[in-house]
Amino acid sequence: MMWAGATLIILASACAGWELSGRLERRTKLLRHIKVALETLDTEVAFAMIPLSQALNQVARQLPSPAKDFFLQVAERLDTKREPAAEAWEQELDLWKSRVDLDEKDIEILRQFGQSLGQQDIQGQRKQIQLAQSYLNNMETMAWEAQRKYQSMYRSLGILGGLLLVIMLL
Repeated sequence: MMWAGATLIILASACAGWELSGRLERRTKLLRHIKVALETLDTEVAFAMIPLSQALNQVARQLPSPAKDFFLQVAERLDTKREPAAEAWEQELDLWKSRVDLDEKDIEILRQFGQSLGQQDIQGQRKQIQLAQSYLNNMETMAWEAQRKYQSMYRSLGILGGLLLVIMLL
């Protein structure tokens, strides 16, 4: 019975370590997906000259979840509720941020970008998209460095922390 408990403690702490390392990886992937989404949005704004809700739907079709979900929800708000683009972006961002592994700095970049969404002419909007891409590129680089630096450490600490706890309990 004691060995079963010890095994469960080690497994639980190992799972916690893997979850923490997974958050680092998910953040990096999501930042990359958002960056790609903004590149696609830039193309749609510059060349397709379609309404923003349609452009966001086009962008969403090319993304995996959870980035896809965010862009679809913003597009839906624009279509059904007829909200201003900045307001739709802001409200969806507030709902979405609790379901994803982004840092507050990442969310703030998206929030600032959303404030300019639909407020400018095509050239101004493209500049805002490129500015957001630049910031997201920096955040992705930092996320990749953190992932590379801490991912294996979290996994190891999860297992070793469980072993330490078992030893202390024996």
